[in-house]
Amino acid sequence: MNAPHQDSLDQALAKLPRDVQPRRDLWQGIRSELGSAQTLESRPSRSSGMRWYQMAAAVLLVIASSLTTYVLMRESNVQEPALADQEPSRPALTVMPASFAGQGLGQDYAQARASLDQQFEARLASLPGPAREKVQRNLADIRKAAHEIADTLAQHPNDPLLQELLLSTYQSELRLLADVAQMTPAPVTRVDL
Repeated sequence: MNAPHQDSLDQALAKLPRDVQPRRDLWQGIRSELGSAQTLESRPSRSSGMRWYQMAAAVLLVIASSLTTYVLMRESNVQEPALADQEPSRPALTVMPASFAGQGLGQDYAQARASLDQQFEARLASLPGPAREKVQRNLADIRKAAHEIADTLAQHPNDPLLQELLLSTYQSELRLLADVAQMTPAPVTRVDL
């Protein structure tokens, strides 16, 4: 399908001349340009001197900007304690008085915790030995952490991070008590001999 069209294109290309002579001799202009470029390179140029000025200006610019940054940062560090003295405006925190074993957390909390603790103890007794020991160790670790956080909070009562950490620890304790209390006992399997 393309063969007749391809042949006509090949024939048209074959008719074109292989060399085309320029209308005028360009080599004389090229040689004169090359010659003038070589003479410029042999002379010391003003651009190399200008390049040194440009590099010196760049170095001075870097030094000046670094010095300015250093001075501004040093001044901001000096002013920072003054800002730290001012109390930033924060949303009011709802602080729950914290204590361990239900004291100070409200009567409802104390009752719910006591009920949960009874269920926990009943279920804990039915656990196999290694599981019971592991649960008791975990509960002891949580309660020890709660005591330590409560002691530290007594020294720093306005620390919101400590308040949040203590509340989170209480929640972890309640979650452990609830998880164990809600566990279904393992089915008793009968083995016939």
